[in-house]
Amino acid sequence: MFDTLDGLIVATLLFLAIHIIPSSFLRAKLVDKVGENVYLAGYSVLSAVFLAWMIMAYINAPLDYFLWDLGNVGRYLAIPLMVLAFILFVGPFTGASPTSVKAQVVIDKEGAHQGLNAITRHPMMWAFVLWAFVHLLNNGDAKSLVFFVGFGGLALAGTFLIDVKRARELGPKWAEFKSRTSNVPFAAVLSGRARLSVKQLWWRVAIGLFLFMAAYHTHKLVLGVSPFPY
Repeated sequence: MFDTLDGLIVATLLFLAIHIIPSSFLRAKLVDKVGENVYLAGYSVLSAVFLAWMIMAYINAPLDYFLWDLGNVGRYLAIPLMVLAFILFVGPFTGASPTSVKAQVVIDKEGAHQGLNAITRHPMMWAFVLWAFVHLLNNGDAKSLVFFVGFGGLALAGTFLIDVKRARELGPKWAEFKSRTSNVPFAAVLSGRARLSVKQLWWRVAIGLFLFMAAYHTHKLVLGVSPFPY
């Protein structure tokens, strides 16, 4: 089931199921039985296994059924979107966020509302959403539609699932945090609920730009496809 479109669809559905089903109603029961650390370890292993299966199925599925080709339009759009994606990607590694795994305790810290969290309270998830969207724009075939809609759709759904879970866990503290941040990037800034700080952002932006340039210029070497406009 690694070399057909049907195999990719099955792998994608299982990848979605292993993330959505436990998060929706099974997590509490499983944690009660095995403990949170064991649950998280098992969840991580299963996620990695199904992701590897999904990637292998995508690589080996036939390149067929082309639905669109945006040409250079898609490649030029990809540049600013991927710059933003890489900047957001460094968020969890450079600042505390109560939306991260086992990081609820940082919700009382002022830094939880600042840095990249001022742009979105889910920087990592939105990095994945933008990455998937950009690659979907530039790969208009059927297997890419399945893979990138599945992956990006899960990341987008994850932002709402995490919000629901944290609201249940943290109550009024989460309500206060939510009022000072936004899910959609820049929504809190544009509404005046959050403020961007050059002091807190410039070095994070620099790291993101460095990672973008590294990925952009090694894309063909590593993946065999050039992202440059032609």
